[in-house]
Amino acid sequence: MERIITFDICSVITLIILILSLFIRRMTRGTSNVIFFLLTLVVFLSGIFDIARLCLPKVLPHNANSQTLLYALNYAYYLFRNLSTPIYILFIFSICGMWHDFYNDMLLKATWAFPVVSILILIIADCFVHKLFEITPELEYVRGPWLSYMRIAAIWILAYSVICLIYNKNMLSKHKFYLLISLCPINVIGVLIQSYWPQYMVEIICTTFPLLFISLAVQKPEEIIDMNSGSLNMQAFKNELKRNFAAKRKSRLVSMQIMNFESIKNQFGKENLRAFLSYIIKSLYLICKNDEYEVYYLDDGTFTVLTLKDDAHENEEIARRIRNFMAGRHNINNINLMLDFKICYFRCPEDLKDFDSVINFERNMLHILTETNSLVYLEEISNSKDFQIHHQIDHIIQRGISNNSFEMYYQPIYDIEKKQFVSAEALIRLKDEELGFISPAVFIPAAEKTGTIHQIGDFVLEDVISFISKNSIDYYGLEYIELNLSVAQCIESNLSEKILKLLEKYTVSPDQINLEITETSQNVNFEIIEKNINSLAQNGISFSLDDYGTGYSNILRMTQLPLHIIKLDKSFVDDLERPGMKTIIKETIAMLKKMNKKILIEGVETYEDFDYFRTAGCDYVQGYYFSKPLNRDEFFRFLESTNDIVEVL
Repeated sequence: MERIITFDICSVITLIILILSLFIRRMTRGTSNVIFFLLTLVVFLSGIFDIARLCLPKVLPHNANSQTLLYALNYAYYLFRNLSTPIYILFIFSICGMWHDFYNDMLLKATWAFPVVSILILIIADCFVHKLFEITPELEYVRGPWLSYMRIAAIWILAYSVICLIYNKNMLSKHKFYLLISLCPINVIGVLIQSYWPQYMVEIICTTFPLLFISLAVQKPEEIIDMNSGSLNMQAFKNELKRNFAAKRKSRLVSMQIMNFESIKNQFGKENLRAFLSYIIKSLYLICKNDEYEVYYLDDGTFTVLTLKDDAHENEEIARRIRNFMAGRHNINNINLMLDFKICYFRCPEDLKDFDSVINFERNMLHILTETNSLVYLEEISNSKDFQIHHQIDHIIQRGISNNSFEMYYQPIYDIEKKQFVSAEALIRLKDEELGFISPAVFIPAAEKTGTIHQIGDFVLEDVISFISKNSIDYYGLEYIELNLSVAQCIESNLSEKILKLLEKYTVSPDQINLEITETSQNVNFEIIEKNINSLAQNGISFSLDDYGTGYSNILRMTQLPLHIIKLDKSFVDDLERPGMKTIIKETIAMLKKMNKKILIEGVETYEDFDYFRTAGCDYVQGYYFSKPLNRDEFFRFLESTNDIVEVL
């Protein structure tokens, strides 16, 4: 009977392309990727040996050597063909997060191994008795009675893979589940076709195309691989965490964040940065030396090693070795560097009990951990108030929004020429019902990361404008109230409309508020910021540039914006006695004066500082020398007691 090998040839070509694509797409790292690559390679070898065993009898001489070669080719075909489904089951275990369970559960191993071992025994035994198949002296292939036993073992393995998928259905999205399970019935169809119509060699192609679809739809590199480092990414990390928590499996993690990552990026450039990230990832895998440990790159210099292995001694030893590696000297492409980093070992669910807690910790690790370049064990710090605040900050913010726990405080601003307090900066405060006052330095950056800064910003705008409406601030000698706009607010397309509507709602004059933008906000989508600021300025609202001196000041952009006041950062006060600082201050003030800007100095705490900046030419002073931020009642009492006697200051 003439065998048609067109389908096999098509399969082999497709599998070559698939194998190459796995390398190109960097799908060769991580347990599930490695197993999928092995599965693809085994199916490819099945196709090669299938073609060879069918084609060679046509060209080989009819002798004993040819007979032996054909036996070897057929055994190789049966071996690789029957290994594909067991390896596919391992792939299912890995992608469903059951790899650790399989690794440690003897019953799972035995159930998987029994049919695999049976097939191997059949193949080995057949080398002596030829009951699976026989190669005649004419080099013809003849099926033997033992093939039925091999079919039974194959059916067992296929059924086992279906059971595994159904058992772990909740670990997969619906389309991934149906795609993965489709390989089983398609393979059965291929076997049936080839059994009844043996001239059509379709078994291999019935495995090849499901693999191709799995590679495209299940093993999407853009979903789980970081293209710069070639490592598993944040999405892969989240998927693994969700599976582990859903299955109530214990996880052990070592997380580290490189604090000087931004400077490394600037020093290395794009190509060298890839080499640096790859170097870190490879080194971490070498330290672990075990396929039970996965390495993830979570972006921005954050790496995490995760294992399900519950061996405290080994895990902590690996954590210490990782810390020692990070603390060493590194040479990448002839560039030497030292790393500043924070590193922590923690356990789930003992230290962090759920998915959100882990993600929140990874996001805020720099703020949560105080020690630098030292291994921190989370269980040792998890009861401290600082940890509770930083760890729960997203929940605290949401609770504050729900319970109206935010409150505005006001810090008076002194006019040197008028010798009285003419304005105040509105500063938001959060008093949590469980943990007390939360520093803005903690909740503002966290809110910017999660997007809740927009809700907080809306609260500030309405509360301050309402405050001005309900209180005759001019009675107390105040001309306006300053309030901060976050970077996120500055690029809101409807910012101008929102503020003008609030002014109209509360019947507040535009000249009674002054909006502060920070230096960094100038460099974020400047066109939208410029449009918002110009629109508001045309309606009578004045602007200040806050925190001048904390970053790179784009003078050209600063001159393009209608900025009335430039606020010198507290660092000018703190570094006043540093060599050359007074010269910098003098030249800065002179430059700003030539630009017709008013100058406010922040953070003044002593009379000496106040006197220096007054003499240097500043127009306004703000700081603890006059007053800390005060709540509404304290603020008005302060104004009543000071603006009448301000001449003695």
